[in-house]
Amino acid sequence: MTTNPAFPTMNPFLTHGAISWSEYLAADPAPSLDFYAKLLGWQHYSMPMEMEGGGTYHVATMDGTNAAGLMKRPHDDIPQCWGFYVTVHDVRALVAELGPRLVVPVTDTPMGPFCGIMDPQGAVLYALEYAAPDKESSGVTDFASAFTQHGLFSWFELSTTDGAAAADFYSRLFGWEMSPTETPFGLYRRIMVGDVGIGGIMESLPAGVPPHWHGYVTVDDVDQRAAAAASLGATVNAGPFDVPEVGRMAHILDPFGAPLALITYQDFSTSPDC
Repeated sequence: MTTNPAFPTMNPFLTHGAISWSEYLAADPAPSLDFYAKLLGWQHYSMPMEMEGGGTYHVATMDGTNAAGLMKRPHDDIPQCWGFYVTVHDVRALVAELGPRLVVPVTDTPMGPFCGIMDPQGAVLYALEYAAPDKESSGVTDFASAFTQHGLFSWFELSTTDGAAAADFYSRLFGWEMSPTETPFGLYRRIMVGDVGIGGIMESLPAGVPPHWHGYVTVDDVDQRAAAAASLGATVNAGPFDVPEVGRMAHILDPFGAPLALITYQDFSTSPDC
């Protein structure tokens, strides 16, 4: 599939500040793998985890592209959830300089050192310094393709209680720039890495829901996929609905309580020439 010129190109594995990997923490990976295989058509392969505690790591694939990882959650008190990894060039220098609150200390893995960071409002992201970023050729090495290929994560959004404070925190942490715009849902801060938009920050939380990050997966037909999600035991919290000049989307909770958004972009095409 060729690049859609509407979306700037970027290799997330090589770009400091880009979100390059999505990972699901499950009580039991098997039913989660089955749900997403039926919903999105993901296949997967598995490998042993070469780190303390061992276990098995499952990599979900879409048409040969690594789309996400799934693993058993390390502690039972962690809710089933999606987590997202931000590429950084030096994770230890970042932690030493900015001193963010860590929920996972800097940990060395075969992939490279990473840590888990909690922002001042309580949302969590992970920072990862790839040991060999140029060898991650099985993943999404052209971010533009994620907007046009079914089954890939293409957008990352923070729902929080204080958008201004969160924007300031992440801008200092990862060098993100913010492009604010007014929407029918309130002020939306679009997250920019260079000239590429990767996500957004908005002050919109249902009562009782803590600040959190969630991802958008590009799908071929959001109405059909949302209906399929419901038939598989998920809850459709919102939509499907249209967002002018963006596309059509739906927000779901999977059968295990993890939030996810599905989106069909306005310029989506399954044509190999898109």
